[in-house]
Amino acid sequence: MKQERNRFADNQRVLMDKVHYYNTENNLSVASVERLTLKVQELKDTKKDLVDVCDDLRIKVKRLQSASITVSEIKFDVKTILKDSIITRDSMVLDTLRCLAYEDLWLKFEGCTSDNINFDVQIECTDTIVQVVHRVPRKFWFIKWGTKAIRQEVISKNPHSKITYSEYIELK
Repeated sequence: MKQERNRFADNQRVLMDKVHYYNTENNLSVASVERLTLKVQELKDTKKDLVDVCDDLRIKVKRLQSASITVSEIKFDVKTILKDSIITRDSMVLDTLRCLAYEDLWLKFEGCTSDNINFDVQIECTDTIVQVVHRVPRKFWFIKWGTKAIRQEVISKNPHSKITYSEYIELK
């Protein structure tokens, strides 16, 4: 009863606390948040999207060790020289290209020219990374027991991005 009370108190403190953002010496963005401890049924009740990801990966929620969701946004400005972009139809000049705009769920691209030579572009890219750590049970035919390995699955929700490296470290 005392352990359950302490778990509830820790979870309440974590939920009331804000995410701490800071930059490293190399100007890398860091977000720090404490661990939230949930039971399997509490996870199923409160984090439906995470349970759906586990179902897609064919991982049983009761075998999860930990899970993490990270959202990142990339912004950078591009300046380039605009070449002649004239819209013609039937040998008539209709218009010159002055602005570009593109937007979908993950990428926003806007650019305009002020003097028909220089082109200023703003690109915003949003990505959601889901990390799921789970136990892989030993198997003999249809019987599953014990733990064969601990694995981490990392999913990028942005179809424009590619995960190039992932590492999971657990301290005991």
